[in-house]
Amino acid sequence: MKTHTVWFVRLLVMVSIFAIGSVPMVYADAHEMGEEEMAEEEASGASGWFRTDTDSLGTQIWVGASHAPDFLGGLSFDTDIYVVGTFGELDFGLGIPVVDSDSLSLSFLPMVGIGFDYAAADGPSSLIAPQLFTYLTAGSIYFESWIQGFFNSPFDYGDDSIYTRDFILYSLNDTIAIGPQVEVTTGLGDEGGLSSMVVGGRANVGYGENNTLGVFVGFETQKGDEETGLTGRMTFVRTW
Repeated sequence: MKTHTVWFVRLLVMVSIFAIGSVPMVYADAHEMGEEEMAEEEASGASGWFRTDTDSLGTQIWVGASHAPDFLGGLSFDTDIYVVGTFGELDFGLGIPVVDSDSLSLSFLPMVGIGFDYAAADGPSSLIAPQLFTYLTAGSIYFESWIQGFFNSPFDYGDDSIYTRDFILYSLNDTIAIGPQVEVTTGLGDEGGLSSMVVGGRANVGYGENNTLGVFVGFETQKGDEETGLTGRMTFVRTW
């Protein structure tokens, strides 16, 4: 009985010594693996973003990424998906940095997209092109512009239109930026014309590192007789 106890104690001591000695090695291996993953992520030159909007179209989800491999020579290959209801859109584009300094940054992002309404198994339902996004930062001033063409008639999915969104913000501090915003939708074709023009104000609020909450409140100038015209959008953006 004593012999069994002695051997059990010896075995327990050996296992404990082995376990304690293994901790630094395991930690070192995990640390090295973490450094390797971080190095691979930095080498890939990829950045990503997540966005959700709630407005007259409902709640929409966006996810995108920007890849800047060395062979593009400073340009980036951008992709994103956009989902609202049963409609999904896939976009491809080329990021073009024009100026990139501490005091001034200007870039253009032309894109083309294809949309599918998965409520019906009829293939593509919309061509979203051309698209051009402009981003300008100059000190405390930030300007952003959207130009998008929606061609739905070739797919019998509705009318064609051109949509623009422009806003300019002034940073009051590191957390809050405010400014005016205008959105215009123009119908194309024989019965086209101005179908929507919303004019209002926007505020962007920093929600911690890499998080932004945007609130837009505007007035629809093309409102119906029984509508107040008050509208807007809530936006949340996360970048990494």
